[in-house]
Amino acid sequence: MRHSGTDRGAALVAALIVMAIISAMGLGLALTTTLEPLAAANYEANRSVRLAAEAGVAIAAHELAGVADWNLVLTGHAGTSALELGNIVVNLPDGSLAGLEELTARATCGRPGACSDIERSAFTAGTPWGPNNPRWRVFGHGRLDRLIPEGAGLPPIVVVVWVGDDPADVDGDPLADSGVGPGGEGRPGGCVLAVRAEAFGPRFAHRTVVATVARPAPGCGLGARLVSLRDLS
Repeated sequence: MRHSGTDRGAALVAALIVMAIISAMGLGLALTTTLEPLAAANYEANRSVRLAAEAGVAIAAHELAGVADWNLVLTGHAGTSALELGNIVVNLPDGSLAGLEELTARATCGRPGACSDIERSAFTAGTPWGPNNPRWRVFGHGRLDRLIPEGAGLPPIVVVVWVGDDPADVDGDPLADSGVGPGGEGRPGGCVLAVRAEAFGPRFAHRTVVATVARPAPGCGLGARLVSLRDLS
């Protein structure tokens, strides 16, 4: 049986189509096996920094419970014993490096560089409390794998923790807790501090959480409990 040139051409086209389909399937399978581990690693990195940021808040709450006068924390005269207080440089998600001063400026006025008093007290979308905006002060920092005695297997995540006056404290003085002193427990925002924690991990993973910590009622004696926790990332 003789085959025409048209039949041979159709068979060639069909073979090329089959080869293209097989090649596309192989390429898709190769991409899947390459991308799935990357996606899993990125997911794990982001999950780890979220947990690390929450751990930073928990450490701060535990230490604030033992500080009798929270005004000493707000003014920088009382700090942490579990975290470090020296300078540190971290990798930001954009690949740049930042120290504590820049991180504090970003937290306070949303950009690097020194913040003026006007910027600190400005009404913005991120800081809508004006003169009662928190003046974030570094409470401490540390690497997750070094904070736990047997943390050698943990990822090298850096956690930075700040403390500020609760913005619900409408006394117009972000460096003083209106709850300190006689009758202070009845004032709005009294005996309540804001805690901010940022975690920086592998693969440029980054997470920020903000919490409020309050003295147990009634009164403003020793102790502290976590009231709220909000993810800013």
